[in-house]
Amino acid sequence: MNHSRFLLFFLATAILHPQELKWPTDAGNAYSSNFGEYRDDHFHMGLDIKTNGRTGYEVYAVENGFISRIVSKFDGYGKALYLKTVSGHIAVYAHLDRFTPVLEKVLKLQQSRNKSYMVNANFSSREFQVKKGDVIAYTGNTGSSFAPHLHFELRNSSDEPLDPLKNGFLRKDHVTPILSKLAFVPLSRDALVNSSPLVQTIPLFRDKSGVYLFADTLSTIGDFGLAIQAVDRREGAENVYQFHRAELFLDGKSVFELIYDRIPYTQSGSAKTLIQFELKRENLGEFQKLYRLPEHPRVVIHGTDNTGVLRLDPGYHRVEIKIRDATGNEAVARGILVGAFPTSLSVKEIQRDDKVITLEISPRRGGLPIRDAIIYSFTPFGYPDLKIENLHTQRVEKNIHVSLSVKDTEKRIMQILGINQIGIMTTPVHWANYNTSASVIDIHPDLEISHTERGVFFQVKMDQYVPANAILKLSNDNTFQSYPLSQIQPTVFLSEMLPVQYLRNIKFVDVSLSYSGYSRDTRFNFQSSIAEPGIKTVILSQDRNCSIRTVSSTVYASTAIWIDKVDKHAPVDDGYHLSAVYQLQPFNQALQDSFLVGLRYERQYSGHNKMGIYYYDQKEQQWTYSPTKNNPKRQILTSSLNQFDAVTIIQDLVPPKILKTFPAHSGHYEAKDISKIKIDVDDNLSGIDAKEASFSLMLDGELVYFAYQPVIKQLSYTMDRALQSGNHQFEVTIRDQVGNKISKTVLFSVD
Repeated sequence: MNHSRFLLFFLATAILHPQELKWPTDAGNAYSSNFGEYRDDHFHMGLDIKTNGRTGYEVYAVENGFISRIVSKFDGYGKALYLKTVSGHIAVYAHLDRFTPVLEKVLKLQQSRNKSYMVNANFSSREFQVKKGDVIAYTGNTGSSFAPHLHFELRNSSDEPLDPLKNGFLRKDHVTPILSKLAFVPLSRDALVNSSPLVQTIPLFRDKSGVYLFADTLSTIGDFGLAIQAVDRREGAENVYQFHRAELFLDGKSVFELIYDRIPYTQSGSAKTLIQFELKRENLGEFQKLYRLPEHPRVVIHGTDNTGVLRLDPGYHRVEIKIRDATGNEAVARGILVGAFPTSLSVKEIQRDDKVITLEISPRRGGLPIRDAIIYSFTPFGYPDLKIENLHTQRVEKNIHVSLSVKDTEKRIMQILGINQIGIMTTPVHWANYNTSASVIDIHPDLEISHTERGVFFQVKMDQYVPANAILKLSNDNTFQSYPLSQIQPTVFLSEMLPVQYLRNIKFVDVSLSYSGYSRDTRFNFQSSIAEPGIKTVILSQDRNCSIRTVSSTVYASTAIWIDKVDKHAPVDDGYHLSAVYQLQPFNQALQDSFLVGLRYERQYSGHNKMGIYYYDQKEQQWTYSPTKNNPKRQILTSSLNQFDAVTIIQDLVPPKILKTFPAHSGHYEAKDISKIKIDVDDNLSGIDAKEASFSLMLDGELVYFAYQPVIKQLSYTMDRALQSGNHQFEVTIRDQVGNKISKTVLFSVD
């Protein structure tokens, strides 16, 4: 039998009789991250195996096979190996410190041939065959790595990442997932959850049996979806992990499912559509959707064609959510929802003495009898005060009479929420126990606009409470559309969810307040454009100094976009501010693709260089440079972004810093102590790009192929051989992203 036939026979036999897979390193079985975790705009595709805070642990072939690829780069996986196994899998080992001596020689040859540290080399099945358990590399901290660890992936023959824990690498685990909160997301114009059109989050409480329960029965109207805040845990680890499976049941029937078994790389960019993105952007936590909107792609994680979008028939409904980890440990959440009709109240004072006020609370429009009321007090300036204790509650036909302490209500506005006989909560109504001298003509309203996945809300906030009827008008030069505003707090009014298309060609938003013959109209300039899938769109700021240009793939669905000029913003350190700050809107919407932002600078800055567009990174809480093009004739800077953030122009004239070197200048060392040159660098503004053009390193007058770790900001070079006794020097140059540079020569001696 010749070699080729033997190899084919061997492969076929291995597929029919797969080997038991070996754990990829001897560093231990603990891992800090697992498969499917959300990472800003992508999924985590493997296991991050802990290496006890250090490098150099042996890395093993998990199965018989051959080394098919070696990679060496500054960012991403850093130094990485790809092992094709006889069972048809691809095992990926990333962030390695070094390969075996043979592969290191191959790497050095490739670097010399390329005249670059960057290598991406492929090999045939005949070149570097390995057996299960063979040492193939050593753990490290290269590439975009935050600390020493081994990133390990297992892919199928189509190069699709699989969950290693479900494919031969399962570790013992007896800890069930932990469920924290549930989000209710209105998805239609008529949708209400507990009489509110806004997203509602509720805590989940674990009972003695271990089941998580809804705190209350919630009423729903219209289309809505659920999203859950849930993590997995393991014994002996403080880390939290992605759960493996989620299933949503309505009245005992499965209506939605997520299964984190495999994720093609082509679908990794859809990660942001699987979380409740607006809650994440508003720093309210990470909630995974238990529904899918039609404009968002179905990915393999979606276990069925069911969308999970719910609309309940009138009456009570049972909801159950099951969350499982890879081992099969299961956590369950249960609750009751009520399909309801909109219900509102009327309130009037019927009795008062020095100590007690009695209110009559009645249903409107033939509503069901009211059985209870929840009452909160607010200050005249709209600040929540406390929940009011009902001194006495009496049922009177369909109404209730509620007695309150005068002391608790004095100079306060009461927000009253009724609960009818089947547990449905009414829309809030407000009643004040004081006479204000102010009227609507004294009010200075403020306008906020919020974009959701299904529409736009307009919120009007007054600077103090006065009785008022409020109307919203969307206007252009010739016509207007008016919509009533509902009072959701004493000083806050909210529109219904308006379809995005209602904002087309709108130039102004007018807020009309009226009461007792007095009225006040306030006009707000507002210009938006509707970005559509498949269409390019342009929108300018009011001062025409900032623009958004979408491409045909920027948005998943019709989206209203606009630009707000910002008065108060985060300071700029070590740089010069050369434009206003603009908040691109809607900041909380997930985008499918990038867009182009343009910023105009004043003529006086036309001779300036090293200007760039910076966006404010909420996660890092700092201004971050975005690669920028300059059109000096038009005095415009442009850059590509993938999220609507705050942007501005900053000039960076400060060079990078060389913080520390090893060897140090004028240092004396033994040859055995110098196996690697290390240079710690930093840049406070534009930053250092992880590219070879950003650096230059010469050792004793010769260029060397160095590595760079962008997370820890360290430049390094591993010696091919021990340095000879005598004097040596290295010269290093560092450039930031706008071209500022610093150079340093370090002299040292070796004994």
